[in-house]
Amino acid sequence: MTVKTTPHIFKDTVQKYGNRVAMRKKEYGLWHDISWNEYYNSVKYVGSALISLGLKKGDCVSIIGDNCPEWVIIDVGIQCSGGVAVGVYSTNAWPQVEYVIQNSESKFFFVENEEQLDKWLHFRDKVPFLKKVIVWDLEGLRHFKDPMVMTYDEIVDEGRQIAEKDSNSFESRMAEVTPNDLSVLIYTSGTTGPPKGAMLTHENVMWMGETIAKDNPVYDKDEVMSFLPLCHIL
Repeated sequence: MTVKTTPHIFKDTVQKYGNRVAMRKKEYGLWHDISWNEYYNSVKYVGSALISLGLKKGDCVSIIGDNCPEWVIIDVGIQCSGGVAVGVYSTNAWPQVEYVIQNSESKFFFVENEEQLDKWLHFRDKVPFLKKVIVWDLEGLRHFKDPMVMTYDEIVDEGRQIAEKDSNSFESRMAEVTPNDLSVLIYTSGTTGPPKGAMLTHENVMWMGETIAKDNPVYDKDEVMSFLPLCHIL
């Protein structure tokens, strides 16, 4: 019986489709293709770096930013490393962001840009358990230096070096993930009180994917436009 988790399904899909296009991103009016193999390598580099930096199985990692390939790569990289991905709404004010980081006890925090990094600066002294903050869009931050902050490119470069020396540590961590392990924490909107983190296991996520596909068949040539916030339950 095949163990069904996000990492296992991801790896099986990469092996099936290889150089076929997994994602496209539009920049300066041009679409840029990302193949499944490229997607996997980026996930492996992010995951390898996180493990090297101290990510333990079951640790939470938060992500804040608009929809983009980096968001998805980071999300899957966290889950493949045995971590729990915690999406934060990019429109949240800094006290709301602080609440999610505190409540989830996130060990790492990926932020999109200067605007999102500024939110962390408001409460940085209140989250001593946070190991690193990683930013992927450096516009306005070229000369910013802080020992707690790394760039996405630095994470990827570090992970690439680690994977080239030993890719087994990442593969082994992927294999350790079980259906009963937490996959994601989805925070409620908090309309009736403070937001609550809904704990979804890999089994929950796999069941939802399979069930949706039964009622709304998915085909190889389908294309999906990503527009809902990636931290949304849907």
